[in-house]
Amino acid sequence: MSVPVLPQPQLPDPRTGPSLRWAILGSGWIAAQFVRSLREHTNQRVVAVGSRSLARAEAFAAEHGIAHAYGSYEELVASDIDVVYVATGHLDHFAHAALALEAGRPVLVEKPMTPRLAETRALAALARARGLFAMEAVWTVTLPRYAVIRQILEQGMLGDVVEVHANLGERLVDHHRAMDPAQGGGVMNDLGSYTLMFANEIIPGLRVRAAHGRRHALPGAAGPGAIGEFHALLGDDGDRLATVSASMLADTPTTAYVAGTEATLILEAPFYQPGPVVVRFHGDAARTGVPAGTELRVDEPALAHDQLFWEALEVARCIDAGLTESPLRPLDRSIETIALVEEARAAMGDPLPAA
Repeated sequence: MSVPVLPQPQLPDPRTGPSLRWAILGSGWIAAQFVRSLREHTNQRVVAVGSRSLARAEAFAAEHGIAHAYGSYEELVASDIDVVYVATGHLDHFAHAALALEAGRPVLVEKPMTPRLAETRALAALARARGLFAMEAVWTVTLPRYAVIRQILEQGMLGDVVEVHANLGERLVDHHRAMDPAQGGGVMNDLGSYTLMFANEIIPGLRVRAAHGRRHALPGAAGPGAIGEFHALLGDDGDRLATVSASMLADTPTTAYVAGTEATLILEAPFYQPGPVVVRFHGDAARTGVPAGTELRVDEPALAHDQLFWEALEVARCIDAGLTESPLRPLDRSIETIALVEEARAAMGDPLPAA
């Protein structure tokens, strides 16, 4: 019997290819990680940063070697740049991405693109009307790990997909922004969207069948608090199932799997970051030619946010090719994910603050 070989990612050299002039809209933690990754691994040029505070923008620029700092986002998007990375709070994504698009600038918008379905649709419509590139910064789908996964699925190595599972948990009970309902905090935006994104990438067309969440109130805060953890059951029209869960109340395994009729694909923790891909065969060996119990593995160093640069390379590749959407994360796929988030919120009674 012959044993198949797992596909290898075919990826560009990060220091070659089209180089864009990036503007960073926002100066928080994820913006710093993004800039550091670009500077250390790519030929992309971060030339400007904007914040609501000029002092904060200048401090960020000094720390990261950025030439221009602006004390308003309007000044930033009007500067001499090629693309804007929007890295502000969840509830601000729509306004800030729209500001950049109205100024004629392509955008990469931190996930979730916006936390509201209507705003995500409006942002996609604006980008399309302007003929400008726009992409949600789901760095996961641009990683080498996920290039391997796509090839495994395209080759039918798993057989027919039967079910999907994804879990993500990180204890963030003391993180005020992440747990503040007034800022769009809670598990759905920061962590839950990763699990729902993964499920929908594998089985497009899912709908939430049931969801339940547990609230967590910040010390001294009024009201019931944000949803700190949730579990959801999803299904498609063919009754294929997905189960997802996420928690800010505890550290959980943060693994994922895709179970098929011939084999199961396993993603060790954390499933949404760089790491290995494992395929374990369990099907009919006489039919498939693969002995049951055979396990194949592609290893990738678990380099975490050091690898954020892959999403920037995808943006540069697409813009250079004249594309207005990425085939790895088209706007309709972002809309689908936010639709699932809203369905889960509705099932849990977890509305966002009024727009």
